[in-house]
Amino acid sequence: MEFNEVMEKRHSSRDFKKEEIIDEETLREIIKVAGLSPSWENSQPWNVYIATGENLEEIRKGWIAENEKEIKGSADMNPGHRTNFSERGQKNMADFMEDIGIFREDEELEYFFHVQHILFNSPAIVYLTLPKNYTRWSVYDLGGFGMSILLAATNLGIDSIPAYELVKYPYIIRDHLPVPEDEDIIMGIALGYESDDKINEYESPRLDLDEILKIN
Repeated sequence: MEFNEVMEKRHSSRDFKKEEIIDEETLREIIKVAGLSPSWENSQPWNVYIATGENLEEIRKGWIAENEKEIKGSADMNPGHRTNFSERGQKNMADFMEDIGIFREDEELEYFFHVQHILFNSPAIVYLTLPKNYTRWSVYDLGGFGMSILLAATNLGIDSIPAYELVKYPYIIRDHLPVPEDEDIIMGIALGYESDDKINEYESPRLDLDEILKIN
């Protein structure tokens, strides 16, 4: 695919075909391509852990149990309160929640949130970590690396979604993956092949160029 096509095709898929797995070679290729991403003084601060198969199913069981008990998330990197975001950011988030309500009929809206608690039915989840003493530059670098993963996956016909939901119970992840205590689990990216459910028809709008761009 052409680069613009990859960018336009990629969107957050919220329900995957759980039975359609991604082979290890393909997962390795995605991370290899993403590894070409730039970083501060070539520090390449990230580590990557991928859960699949039985390991992922055990993580999913633990996730469902915690969500059923309504356990509050305690991600290694605190996302902060919505009021910490800019005025425009808060408006965009509010519009997003309103869009979801319009997009899903009332009796189906619950599924929109339920599918998060079952980790979007994803057959593979990528967890991105940084050393606990990470700097803000490393967070910037990890964001670029994460975007490269999304685009590399799209280029191979694989759908994706990065989400806070995927990392809000880090202790469950550590129970099943060899993530050391001196690394923080920063972000999770679910990979797979999106289902035909209407939930995947929703694509959040982008801001107009003139709203974010100033050329002087």
